[in-house]
Amino acid sequence: MNPLFRLLGLSRAIILYVDPTGYERGRVLETCAARHFHVVEVFSPPFASRFSGEVEGVLAAPAAGEEYTWAETLTGRRGRIVAVCCDSDDGLATAERLAAALTPRCSNGINVARRDKYLMHEALRAAGLRAAQQRVVSRWEEEGEPFVRELLAAPLERGVVC
Repeated sequence: MNPLFRLLGLSRAIILYVDPTGYERGRVLETCAARHFHVVEVFSPPFASRFSGEVEGVLAAPAAGEEYTWAETLTGRRGRIVAVCCDSDDGLATAERLAAALTPRCSNGINVARRDKYLMHEALRAAGLRAAQQRVVSRWEEEGEPFVRELLAAPLERGVVC
């Protein structure tokens, strides 16, 4: 047992691993085990819906607002969730929600811009940083095509060839 866990009176420190299916899964599990962390693999709702009952024994993430009750049932009296990590784009919203609710000191909150490239660039622009030129269009011929032509013409006007 990790000496820090003993000092805190914990029998186990738990890391929630949302959507653990990537090529890094083995390395994450091995590293956590070497450091005496107990890993609980959890599927986010979007990820779980792809399997429609094909995978047994996989824990589903709780619904919004049920995180604390779910965690108490999961951890028991002497375990504690110390971190939440994620291995898929689909699971990021779930991982952020779980981290904000269950490990608030380790979480930097919920921010949709982390999962939406358009919003990410607008947040960069609002902060005074350089960001990609972008536009949301509903009609390609009237709005999209002129925007793309404008972007392609700008480097040529400056003598830059892509």
